[in-house]
This record gives sequence, structure tokens and C-alpha cells, in this order.
Amino acid sequence: MIRVLFVDAGAAPLATLEVRLKPLFDDWQMQFVAGADAALKLLDTARFDVIVSELGSAASGFDGSGLLHKCRERWPAMVRLILSAETRQDVVMKALPIAHQFLAKPFDPGHLRQVVSRACALQAKLYSNGVMASLGSLKSLPAVPRLYQLLSQELDSGRATPKSIATIIEQDMSMTARLLQLVNSAFFGLSRRITNIREAVTYLGFEPIRNLVASTEMFRAMSKMCSPTGFSLDAVQQHSQRVGTIAAGLLTDRELSRTAYCAGMLHDIGRVVLAVSMPEAFSRASDLAKRLNIPLHEAEQQVFACTHAEIGAHLLVLWGLPPALVEAVAFHHSPALLGDTQLGIAGATQVADAIDQG
Repeated sequence: MIRVLFVDAGAAPLATLEVRLKPLFDDWQMQFVAGADAALKLLDTARFDVIVSELGSAASGFDGSGLLHKCRERWPAMVRLILSAETRQDVVMKALPIAHQFLAKPFDPGHLRQVVSRACALQAKLYSNGVMASLGSLKSLPAVPRLYQLLSQELDSGRATPKSIATIIEQDMSMTARLLQLVNSAFFGLSRRITNIREAVTYLGFEPIRNLVASTEMFRAMSKMCSPTGFSLDAVQQHSQRVGTIAAGLLTDRELSRTAYCAGMLHDIGRVVLAVSMPEAFSRASDLAKRLNIPLHEAEQQVFACTHAEIGAHLLVLWGLPPALVEAVAFHHSPALLGDTQLGIAGATQVADAIDQG
């Protein structure tokens, strides 16, 4: 049974939450705690799979971001969600690197059930070998410095267009993933999920993207992150971009084609996560693949008891990315498991990956 801790500033909002969540009592073990100090005290003695906190602020006496920051450091495997009526974009942007997702009040209990269930789906498997803790403690993803600088310059040039901004972001898996996380956040209240970068840039406008670029916790240069000897972020990015381009060309439907490009761009994001968060174990998997002449994902299964496909998919689930992208990343080595009778996004990604591997 999933264990969920709800935290808010006072008893009244928690009582309202408890009433609204009655339909979930049979599926979840829930506790409701007023105040960050009381929450931390409880977490010292009991394990939870998910924490759901109001945002608040340090000035108001309840700092949800600060609470989740401590949770990330002390209990990194726990899923961290914000449930808030906050409408200030700068406040939400500050919290985005700390929380996995932002959920807006008033909320739909059915939607909350879906978010939590999806976030916890792979937890049992990924708990082995510290993989889940590494995912949970991940603060930033490496962006290619050249593209990061190019995006900053383009935003400040006064000549930027949605097309020019999207063209830069589409070349970098970290920026692609973070922008899709942002645009699909409940903060923006979209009635449908966005799965391609050009539409995301057009919808958001430049200011949220400028804030995203300015957030020091979102991205970090590869040179400042620990990585295995011989690992090249540039090589992974270039491969992913080629896979995205090929996958997009395999599908005739325009919307599916654009989604397939993003799926190709993100299909190996789990490799990057492993390389920067567990470099020694990643090196063992790489060496094993070479020694036994087997695919890397088979070697990862032996070392981590899971693969970069599952890790990448789980990260995208935690960040609330659309199911079409999550499925493509999760099954890009085995799309037949989805049962599709026609070539879909996951299948196109697998074919493109095979083509680019030679």
C-alpha cells in the first residue's frame, strides 16, 4: 500500500484535504501533519513513499520548498509533490527543481491518484542498488555549455522567435525535458498535454524560458559534474538528436512526428542520469557490455537490476511528462510489449535507434 504524507500550515486546510481524499482511504495509508517541524519529526520515525506539501513561504511561517529541500537531502527516494494555490510564476519556478511536480488547488482526487500511482509504479524495482535514491537526489541535469550559452544569447538578442528558441532547445535533452516538465505543470492549467518543443515555446512565451535558463539548479555544465571516464555528453546528445530526426521521419502524422522527435531526443536520458549520479557503477556496466559483447541495457540489468530505459522513463514520470513520451522512453528497446499493431512513437524510436547504431 502506498504511504502518503500530507503537510500544510495548519489544521483547517488539512481537514479539508482529508475529507476530499476519503475515496482513496482504501488504497493509501495517509497521514496529515501541520507544520514543517512536525513533518520532519514524523519522517525521522516512519517511512513514506510520497510527501505532498503546500508551498507557503518562509515569511508566512511555513516554507514548503524548504521542507522538500530537506526531504531531498535526507530521504531522496521519496516522491515530492507540491499541492498549492500559488499563482506567482517566480515562486513556482523556484520550487520546480526541488519538487517533482506542482499540482494546483482546487484539485481532483482522481488526478492526484493518477499522479501518485504513476510516480510509484517503478519504485519497487528501482529501489535496488540505490538507483531510486540517486534519482530522487538529482538536482540538475547537464546541458551542453555551447547550447546553453547560445540559448541565453538568443533570448537576450531582441531578435528571438519561437522557432529560433525551439531550434536550440530541441538539440539538448536536458533543456527539452525541463521545458516539457514546465509546460505540462498544473501551474499553467492546460487542458491537454504538450509533447513537442515548438508548441511549448509558443504557448509559454519567452519569460518562463528565460527564468528556466536563469535557474542555477536546473542545469550544470558537464565539466562540473562527476562522470565516468570516456563518457561524452556531446556524443549522447548527437546520437539522440539523430534518433529523433530519423524517428520523426518515419511517421507521417505531423503531431506524432513532432512527438517522436522529442521521444528520440529523450530516449537515452536515463544513461545521462546514471553517468552523472552513479558513475562508478555505470563504468562497470559499460565495461561488462564491452567484455561480453552485449547491449548496454543488458549489462545495466546485471549491474543495476534495471535499465537506463526504465530509469529515464521513471524520471519523466516524476516530472509529469506526457504518457506518450514516457512509454517511448520506457519501451524503446522493446516496443512490442506495448501491443501496437502499427508503427507508433516507441517503435519509431527503436527503429531509429537501431539505424543510428549501425
